[in-house]
Amino acid sequence: MVRQVNRGWRSWFRGGIAMAIAFVILFMVPVPYYIVQPGSALEVRPMVQMEDTSNVEKGTFYMTTVSMREGNVIGYLLAHVDSWMDLVPKEDVLGQGEDPEHYQYMQEEVMRQSQQNAVLAAFRQAGRPAEERLLGVEVFRVLSGMPAAEALKEGDIIQQVDDHKIGQAEDLLTYLSEKKPGEQVQLLFNRNGDKEETTLTLASLAASGGEDRPGIGIEPVTLRKVETDPKVSIQADKIGGPSAGLMFSLEILNQLGDRDLTNGLQVAGTGTISPDGDVGQIGGIQHKILAAEREHADIFFVPADVEPQDSNEKKAKATAKELGSDMAIVPVHTLNEAVQYLDQQRGAQKTS
Repeated sequence: MVRQVNRGWRSWFRGGIAMAIAFVILFMVPVPYYIVQPGSALEVRPMVQMEDTSNVEKGTFYMTTVSMREGNVIGYLLAHVDSWMDLVPKEDVLGQGEDPEHYQYMQEEVMRQSQQNAVLAAFRQAGRPAEERLLGVEVFRVLSGMPAAEALKEGDIIQQVDDHKIGQAEDLLTYLSEKKPGEQVQLLFNRNGDKEETTLTLASLAASGGEDRPGIGIEPVTLRKVETDPKVSIQADKIGGPSAGLMFSLEILNQLGDRDLTNGLQVAGTGTISPDGDVGQIGGIQHKILAAEREHADIFFVPADVEPQDSNEKKAKATAKELGSDMAIVPVHTLNEAVQYLDQQRGAQKTS
């Protein structure tokens, strides 16, 4: 009897060890991929706080997200049988020398920039005053082995290159693009409130995994301040990326206005936004369509395809057809087009 008990205990012990090893292999062993799949459709109104707003929404504006996480063995295996899970090589996501923590930090910064764009676009659409003050270019990351690594630090604010004032990242990139590797540039920058100068020799960004063009080797971010009346603040927690810009603009515009743009409908969408209201392409559109369908959205705004390489509109319509969805897929070039479409829905409801 004792021998049988011992054999049973050993059998259970071996089984437990085998299960523990299998768990570690499946869930703890990383693979060189990110796993991308549908995220959520999130209500925008709770994220947007505005002073002195009384406009009531009978419907809802939704921003849509994509879930992206570092891959493991179980995710890698499931992605080969689940058509809604995509494998993206890590090198296609992370820059050279970039770790996942910095990538997430960068995505949150891009989201902050997108929110500022959304505020400007909405106020301009409404004909309300909004002031944008460009403060310079913040050094968000310094690339190792590049010229900037000799003199610049994260958080430095570049305000002048040679005799050219630098207000935003585009100013810096445009000026450097006219130079050649080997040429020198003098930078005037602010570090912790102190003005400093340095001279750097330009190098090709191809050496750091970028394009073959001259640069100093930094990730630049436009530092600016946006002031409006009434004041607006947006809290999106840890959500990153620029693709909620259009939906933030619609929500802000709705709170500014005297009519409910939702018309009692569930309105989802995606798209970057410029300060002038132009809507741009995003990634993972098929996953966002599914997220909106799960929330039973009536309308989905998608960036219109403009350039030959654009595919948001085509993929969105194809995905909705595949799902058998009756959600209206509405391509837009601008915030104004989205507003006009919603106004048309109000008119259609009144005449029906």
